[in-house]
Amino acid sequence: MRRRTQLYLDEDQYRWLKRQAGSRGSIASVVRGLIDGARDRKPKPEQDPLLRYLLYDPPGSGATPTSVETLDEDVYGS
Repeated sequence: MRRRTQLYLDEDQYRWLKRQAGSRGSIASVVRGLIDGARDRKPKPEQDPLLRYLLYDPPGSGATPTSVETLDEDVYGS
């Protein structure tokens, strides 16, 4: 089943999509391709602060102790 939707784009977004569609056929096909590409990308653990923290420096095993109170600072550095 396909669903119809509507987007509001600023002028730069529209021009960019129009240029992309020139080689692919339609703006709709460009948008569908961008969505499919984003869905297919698998996050790399080393690029995600939380995954990197849990996989490579799990709580309680790092150089300094950690706790729930310091989790944001430990993971995101803020």
